[in-house]
Amino acid sequence: MLKRFVWILLGVAVAACADRTPAPIVPLEPEIQQTSRMVLVATNRDRNEDGYFSEARSQDTTYLRSVVGIPPTHESGDAPKYSDTPNPRKHFTIAEQKDLAGKDDFLRELKAELRALPPEKREVTLFIHGYYNGYSDSVFRGAQIFNDFGNPGVGVVYSWPSAGLVTGYTYDRESVLFARDSLEEVLRVIAQAGARNVLIMAHSMGGLLTMETLRQIEISDHNWTYRNIASVLLFSPDIAVDLFEEQLDRIGTLPKQFVVFTSTTDKALRLSSKINAGTDRLGLGNSTETLSEFPIIFVDISNYNEDAANSHFVIAESPALIALISGAATHDQFARGRSRSVLDALSDSTVKLGQSVVYTLDPEESPVELR
Repeated sequence: MLKRFVWILLGVAVAACADRTPAPIVPLEPEIQQTSRMVLVATNRDRNEDGYFSEARSQDTTYLRSVVGIPPTHESGDAPKYSDTPNPRKHFTIAEQKDLAGKDDFLRELKAELRALPPEKREVTLFIHGYYNGYSDSVFRGAQIFNDFGNPGVGVVYSWPSAGLVTGYTYDRESVLFARDSLEEVLRVIAQAGARNVLIMAHSMGGLLTMETLRQIEISDHNWTYRNIASVLLFSPDIAVDLFEEQLDRIGTLPKQFVVFTSTTDKALRLSSKINAGTDRLGLGNSTETLSEFPIIFVDISNYNEDAANSHFVIAESPALIALISGAATHDQFARGRSRSVLDALSDSTVKLGQSVVYTLDPEESPVELR
């Protein structure tokens, strides 16, 4: 049985992402420079003997300014393609990379990037990756999401030391616990930058890291999350539902927009549930009634699974869903923290459960035009 699980997991994980530790710097031609994306990066990965960030854990957090080359052939929802011998016309690449001198230098860089933007676009979006990701996986995926969703403001990627191995699930869970202090440092620095809004996007096991870190902050600094984070979006979170309840109880007052994207057809989370003694995983969306006392927005995207190559990352790989969500996110009502009114217009069905609400999105339905 265990052998069968490993092979199933291998199939799911390979479809999702693959470890590509090497990330050589490849200068871009002018044509590709037009499709590049600047990304600030924080990581507590250690460097290997070749100078690349590996799966090894570091006590220190390294901060970088990177420019990611996005090939001109890239289309919305395409997973990043990359290689240890990249062709910038086909692959995502690191075009520039500059080490920053610690968190103070990172803060200066972030403030400068924000000041260069119009006031209404001075936002920070922090992307936190999930299980089975190498360093370049996380940076390229963050750049793809920022690009495809048209995120305003500055994009930041936090890359924690995932093993990047199909057999590394336990190692990755321990790396999440190891990374809590580092991510707390990053969040506190971002909060000092003077952004109009701070948005956290976390995928899979990155959702566990996010919740554990916010819980940790709240123990010593009550209501910090509510005061400093405008929105939290958890994509297919790989978190046991009872653990999630404990985290919510400690965090207390949630950000105005706390959104969980779920799918009953998520193969990776179904397998995770089996591996974890049958515990229900938050991202499967089976426990919305259990969590009805919390002001959470659940968005069921199961119906978009066929539009995406990866059932565990539908939000990033369904062109139709990206178009729908990005349109909603740029709507004035959403920007003002009124995402429920926007989702009411977009969803096929709406179910209110106590303080929470469940929206079901369906590509077969024609959404109401937003005004």
